[in-house]
Amino acid sequence: MPAPLDLLLAVAGVALLLLALRSSRIEPRRWRSGVLLTGCLWAASALALDLLSSMEPVAAVLALPWLAAAGLGLLFVFSALAAAVRDGPSLVGLLALALGAAMVAATVLATVATGYAVGGHPWPVVATVVLLLPGYPGLAFVSYLLYCLLQRRADPRPEPVAVVVLGSGLVDGTVPTLLANRLDAAIEVWRAQRAAGRDPLVLPSGGQGDDEPMPEGVAMAAYLVAHGLPSGAVATEDRATTTEENLLLSRDILRSRGIDGDGHLRVVTSSFHVGRSALIARSLGIDADVTGAPAAWHFVPGAFLREFLAAVTYRPRTNVGGLLLWSCSTALVAYAALPH
Repeated sequence: MPAPLDLLLAVAGVALLLLALRSSRIEPRRWRSGVLLTGCLWAASALALDLLSSMEPVAAVLALPWLAAAGLGLLFVFSALAAAVRDGPSLVGLLALALGAAMVAATVLATVATGYAVGGHPWPVVATVVLLLPGYPGLAFVSYLLYCLLQRRADPRPEPVAVVVLGSGLVDGTVPTLLANRLDAAIEVWRAQRAAGRDPLVLPSGGQGDDEPMPEGVAMAAYLVAHGLPSGAVATEDRATTTEENLLLSRDILRSRGIDGDGHLRVVTSSFHVGRSALIARSLGIDADVTGAPAAWHFVPGAFLREFLAAVTYRPRTNVGGLLLWSCSTALVAYAALPH
């Protein structure tokens, strides 16, 4: 890679890192921070590969997208196989398995096609553009992962007016481990607040599913009281069926009790759900820091993948434009690799 391009990558990497840190400090709930950090990682990886290996420049630039696409494809495969073992085969699982395998195969074929393009064959340019399409969702996944890591590392503010606990499904009318971990985390937050002389309301939120004998919020409130919280410190939201409703209905309850519903909230959920919950809170104009509770390791990959796919749907125009920009950029990189 020419020295000026190495310098450009170095400057771009440092600039993107500084912008990412500034964005995360100003508003940690913006996905933009993860996008900027991905750009920094991309520039750094391309620069390192060029300086430390004999890799062709075009391959060095495309290495991170290749790895990201292959990694996302493998995550699809792993999640589909894990779900099949746990719940049995399903159409959705088979589609996820096929999509993951296709992404991995496309990445391998794109690598080969790029090699032919570098060798002077013009037809692989088109093949490279098509086969590298998974690189965009791969990079988007990396950016979401980095955003979530930044979000989890952000220090929550110390004085919430209330602690909202997001619900999840009951099992035979009882609180399962996943939900118990959320409630235990909320209890820890409440106790820390009490030790500091504050008394925030704890608000478990969750409606009743078709297969549940009671609303999740009711079962959660009973768990909190049984584990030491005074009944007067607990209120119940029992109608929400989505994260958006969890937050909006909880705000309404706070206002009805004379608590500033626009004040700062602490939202407690599972670790894999932190990023999307923060995005939703921001989109609703709710001032909230999100705390993540632990979840079983075997459950996290599939759940995090579902969270990512749901988050992607929030900005369809942005992602269509990003995919078009990625396709054009890939074509230019592949074409530039041809001898002229």
